[in-house]
Amino acid sequence: MAGKTPFYKTKTFTLTAGILIAVVCMWLAVRPLFDNEDAWNQVVNAFQQADYRSLPLIWGTLIVFYWLKAWRWRIMLAPVGNYRPVKDLLPPIMIGFSLNNVLPARIGEVARCFVFSKQQKVPFSVAVSSLVLERFFDLIAVLFYLGIGLVFIEGVDPKIQQQAWVLAGLSVIGVFTGLAYVMFTAPFVAFVEKVAHSLRIIPHGLTDKVCRLLEKGAQGMSALKSARLVFFMLGISLVKWGLNCLLIGLSLWSFGLPTNPTIAMVLTGVVAIGVALFPSPGYFGVMQLCFAAVLLLFVKGEKGEAAIFASSIYYHMTQYVPVTIVGLIYFVKSGLTLHEVEEKKEERDLVKAATPEIA
Repeated sequence: MAGKTPFYKTKTFTLTAGILIAVVCMWLAVRPLFDNEDAWNQVVNAFQQADYRSLPLIWGTLIVFYWLKAWRWRIMLAPVGNYRPVKDLLPPIMIGFSLNNVLPARIGEVARCFVFSKQQKVPFSVAVSSLVLERFFDLIAVLFYLGIGLVFIEGVDPKIQQQAWVLAGLSVIGVFTGLAYVMFTAPFVAFVEKVAHSLRIIPHGLTDKVCRLLEKGAQGMSALKSARLVFFMLGISLVKWGLNCLLIGLSLWSFGLPTNPTIAMVLTGVVAIGVALFPSPGYFGVMQLCFAAVLLLFVKGEKGEAAIFASSIYYHMTQYVPVTIVGLIYFVKSGLTLHEVEEKKEERDLVKAATPEIA
């Protein structure tokens, strides 16, 4: 007889926690506006005076962003098949992001793997392994832009800039660690296991789980033993996240806020890390708090606070709406149901453990 599901793994807890995170983060984001009686009128005025010529540029950039994401996934899956980026891979990607936008517990990641495995008739674990590798390259790219932004940004504490050099160095180390992981998986995992077991403070069960995840991440990646291919994937990741910096820059420009590239880089990193650490449904609240936390360092005044909040909504919704609509259309066309996805309980836990969401 199956054991009772722990309360913290139930849908009720997950949904409640996600909503609570969204409410708290949104309250913290709008709190500076409470001191100004005319704040909400200023938010409305910010939307009325915004320059919406950025909208087609944002949507065009968004198309290229997801196209690159599909192409990178194609390279990662090359060992198991020759998939078409737009026809075979883009639908599962959009389905995953759309369901993450409307459902808690990152069910979209499970749906993405499930849809791909069903449509292409490949093991579910193959899709999961590619997502592990994908998240790794995303993390490196995010840390790269965050580090560069913090190093060269003006008007911040010099101590923060010094710490940014450390972050940039860690990004470089991460690149070479990833190369070692992909190209020399067996000895790499053996080394990690040996080091972890030598540290008595780390439980053996946790060590074994981490090593299994590492092995799972390399499963099906045996053909990616070429440093050229790995650097190619890294290059795509950097371009993709550079486009995300552009999306933020366009949103700031629309509301007359500073468009310094270093600010956009820092904000990109903070948003990516924020939504990974605090997974609220649709990223509501978290996105707005990240904008406020970064931009209030450079923008002063009541009108500036209103413009920051308005720009965060603009950046969020110009992606949320089209991605959700396109993804749900693909999901309906797939013929699959949410019930089928939710039945993959063990796989869901594996995906959640192996693929922390990076925006």
